[in-house]
Amino acid sequence: MSKQTLIQWCDGSANPTMGCTAECELRPTPARARTVIRDFFSAEFPRANVQTIDAIMDRETEGFEASDFYQARGYITEDMMAELGNGAVGAGAATAVAKRLKAKLDTIYICYAHQLHMFRGGDVTKPDKRAAKGYAPKFEQPTTFPGRMAAAAGWSDLFGKKRDQGEPGHWKPWLDGLPRLIFVSDMGDALSKEIGFDYLEREIIDVVGTDRGRRHLWLWLTKLPRRMAEFAESLDAKGKAWPTNLVAMTTATSQRTADARIKHLLKVPARFRGLSVEPLWEDVRLPLEGIDLCIVGGQSGPGSKPFDLAWARGVQKQCRQAGTAFFLKQLGARPVVDGMQVPLKDGHGGDWDEWPADLRVRQMPQGFSHYRGKPAENLIRPAPDAEAAVSNKVVEISSEALALV
Repeated sequence: MSKQTLIQWCDGSANPTMGCTAECELRPTPARARTVIRDFFSAEFPRANVQTIDAIMDRETEGFEASDFYQARGYITEDMMAELGNGAVGAGAATAVAKRLKAKLDTIYICYAHQLHMFRGGDVTKPDKRAAKGYAPKFEQPTTFPGRMAAAAGWSDLFGKKRDQGEPGHWKPWLDGLPRLIFVSDMGDALSKEIGFDYLEREIIDVVGTDRGRRHLWLWLTKLPRRMAEFAESLDAKGKAWPTNLVAMTTATSQRTADARIKHLLKVPARFRGLSVEPLWEDVRLPLEGIDLCIVGGQSGPGSKPFDLAWARGVQKQCRQAGTAFFLKQLGARPVVDGMQVPLKDGHGGDWDEWPADLRVRQMPQGFSHYRGKPAENLIRPAPDAEAAVSNKVVEISSEALALV
């Protein structure tokens, strides 16, 4: 929960829950984590018996969640070396081996919310450690935090105001004039199966629809749009409408995840819908009819996959044709042009002064501006093939526009 955030496409974040059990490409399953560790030690000790490695893994990691594998890497390393070393590994080498194992694991543990919980939540290697205040005991244990959304609803009204607070990362002119944009669930997935619909109705729907809540726009992101649609159906059965100012969003990183998730997102009867296409790992064709906002970005952090700028340009063109706002968040750590990596000073690729001029585009749906002061029925979405209508659909700020700010 943060009133201010460095995330470029919102003003702050609110988390009615912490933790996640959604199937997610940004963090490993326990089985995958186990396989990566097993293969690592098979490579470290090529003469070792594979059955012995498996036996050690089974003994040391029974019942482990993905978080546990990462946290216990040091102990696993010590046990492996004790049984497999046989003099082949010099004294004091355990630290170096554990460091190499960590580097390997960092390439598959890329969800920042998961990472934070592994450090600030509980620890399988420290039974007495308690989670830091405000965190779930473990990321795999979604935990409710009642009242957070209500607190966020009380934040000051930013409608009509500039986002020029003068602090690094908080100068966001593309949000100028809009209602306060609040990212819901950046530290987990509130639609995880462990969270009941009654809680979501009480903590999200009922709060967003209050007088204070209606001053803001709430961007609710999930990797479980099927469950979001089911939740919307449960509200409809009670005679409750989806709040106009609650933006339904899902994540897509590949064609497979886009196809699987967007069809369910479109079933959510939201006035606004959005996509977080980050990190984008391949060229994609997105079904954008009914999608108001598309946020795109490359991967950053250890083991980042390449981000071909042609993919970003492809999505940008699709957005232009569909009348969908296009927002390029970052180029990531490995932007690529014509097969060659583009050198950047910013390790996240977030400094758009380093970007090609045609990609320095951060747009917001025109409806976000019209939400306050105009009835929803007057907000007409342009036809998907009407390129000329794009200017009526989005508020755009480009590098040229920035020069005038």
